[in-house]
Amino acid sequence: MSKKSKNGANHRARQRKRFDHTIHPHTRPGTVIVPEGALAPLLHVTAYGPDQIVEKRNATIAQIRELRNKYPVMWIDAVGLGDAALIEEMGELLGLHRLSLEDMATVPQRSKVEDYPHHLFAVTQIPTYNGDLCLEQVSMFAGKGFVLSWREHAGNCFDIVRKRLQVTNGTTRSSGVDYLLYALVDAVIDSYFPVLEQLGEVFDELDDRVEADSEPACIAQMRDLRHDVRQLRRIVWPLRDAIDDLVRSPPEQITQETLIHFRDCHDHAVQIMDTLENYRDAGSDLRDYYATSISNRMNETIKVLTIISTIFMPLSFIAGVYGMNFDAHESGWDMPELRWKYGYPFAMGLMAVVALGQLWFFRRRGWIGKGKQRGKSVDEG
Repeated sequence: MSKKSKNGANHRARQRKRFDHTIHPHTRPGTVIVPEGALAPLLHVTAYGPDQIVEKRNATIAQIRELRNKYPVMWIDAVGLGDAALIEEMGELLGLHRLSLEDMATVPQRSKVEDYPHHLFAVTQIPTYNGDLCLEQVSMFAGKGFVLSWREHAGNCFDIVRKRLQVTNGTTRSSGVDYLLYALVDAVIDSYFPVLEQLGEVFDELDDRVEADSEPACIAQMRDLRHDVRQLRRIVWPLRDAIDDLVRSPPEQITQETLIHFRDCHDHAVQIMDTLENYRDAGSDLRDYYATSISNRMNETIKVLTIISTIFMPLSFIAGVYGMNFDAHESGWDMPELRWKYGYPFAMGLMAVVALGQLWFFRRRGWIGKGKQRGKSVDEG
């Protein structure tokens, strides 16, 4: 197995382990159990209003408590789920329901949007693709005066939102918590489009490879691609439905103006879902085409071997006849050709004529080369 194949197999094993998480049946509901190997949390706080904005990196709970209610909107962007005590302390400060904190710490979660008494909770996955599909869970809370986003690992998914916040007269700065939640959800959904574009390029490249030469490695890559598409469908499908439910039955935290923007998010989710459906069909078609190509190549090989065997059958018969041990001196009927001085050249010539005659017949029938029959069928088509 090549080094690339081993790395791909190890990555898929890690992804399976990530999705095969253990449910803790004997714990109290709302218990926060952090994932194994999770990073220590880092807090990036952005508090802003129409006229001013304040940012604090590596913030503490005390600084967040100090900034709260001083600005119309406070965005807490946390990275790392490795501290259960900090998660619970953050939940107490912001009044987050313990079940939502449990869902946030349980990786991975099914994409969903839930309306709790004092806040909204949304959770989904952020994809990246560099030859292997990587998924990172992101949870978002929206309450009175705050938005909390909590990711597994650092990334650039929310950089576009930070840039918008730097624009003094921008829509994001002048809007409320609900619009910031929309902006974060929209950034997550938009992160799927580069992944889909990369997957499309891989499909096209694989299609060309299968058409040019059906390599055995193609089937393994097709299996990995189809697995990645299925995994993305399992994420986007409930996300699309969750946003649709949010649009149809909006909670009190979402204004009518922001609701229009969430409809755009729903349209993007539908577009992503349609693209994944097309990729799934393309993967099935590519697998069928690969199987057909392999079958055709095998049939061509069998045809060549069959033609060779067919040519040698009469030659073997002729050689067998003249190889019989009859004594030509005992009877004039016992192979008189054996006493003929041209007997051997006659036998070889007969074999050559039979072989060439069969080749001419096979070619005329279109079984080899470009015979009359095959050319005629092409012209008629």
